[in-house]
Amino acid sequence: MQKILQKLEESYPYLSAGQKKVAQLFFEEPSVIAFSSALEAGKHVNVSESTVIRLTQKIGYKGYTEAQHMIQRKLAEERWRKIQPENKELSEDQTFLHNLLDADIANISKLKETLKEENLLKVVEHISSARKIYVTSNFFSFGLGHLFVQWLNMALDNTEMLMQGDTQYYQQLSKIGEQDLVLALAFPRYTKNIVETVQTSKLHGATVISITDQPDSPVAAYSDLVLEAAMNSNLKIDSFTAALSLLTSIMRFVSVKDHDKVNKNVQRVEKLYEEKEIFFDSQQANRF
Repeated sequence: MQKILQKLEESYPYLSAGQKKVAQLFFEEPSVIAFSSALEAGKHVNVSESTVIRLTQKIGYKGYTEAQHMIQRKLAEERWRKIQPENKELSEDQTFLHNLLDADIANISKLKETLKEENLLKVVEHISSARKIYVTSNFFSFGLGHLFVQWLNMALDNTEMLMQGDTQYYQQLSKIGEQDLVLALAFPRYTKNIVETVQTSKLHGATVISITDQPDSPVAAYSDLVLEAAMNSNLKIDSFTAALSLLTSIMRFVSVKDHDKVNKNVQRVEKLYEEKEIFFDSQQANRF
């Protein structure tokens, strides 16, 4: 932002009255520039769209869009720096995108350092020996749960999504017993329903495994085993990168342990995919 503001300060004495009004937006309300069209920005200070565009060109940009993208990126970077711990140094030459990706890489590195393979193997053993597997999640992490259910059900043919609010929820919950496994994906913000689900499952004698972000997560008290995967909510957008890596590792371990069963089930599905011509055939398309 400083470079843009410096350009405006240097050019200010040579600007027209209308252009000075637009310049004030950069200083006082940069979000108007960042998220409004040139026409809307001009209306904000009672000048024409062309006046807004000419100002951005006067300070060295090809046009309004280029200047707008620069303001958007700078505002995002400033917001990012405000939410970082005070002791965390951020390189000035890194882009905002690099900082976001570095945060995800850090979460995966933490998972690599803290996850004990013996605990992962215990999870895989429970998955392999369960009569029925139920996966439940917060509604914020429903996508993760759905992906996990789809793969487990294709590979082992014994998995259901246990989703609070679904018409079958209580019917499913009533059938859970001692030979069953409940896998809970619990990440902030935790819902009361997911806590009640794991609590009820535990009372019914099921094995409960929770994949969550911290050891004192509200589901931990009702879990036989807890696996942690750090997450972040930079700019209030949840990132489940580490959790997805953990689930992928579990699926790969299951595939190795129950190779014959998984391979048989996957081949059965693949055969139907082929019969129904579900997927695009690039080789066939190239012949036309």
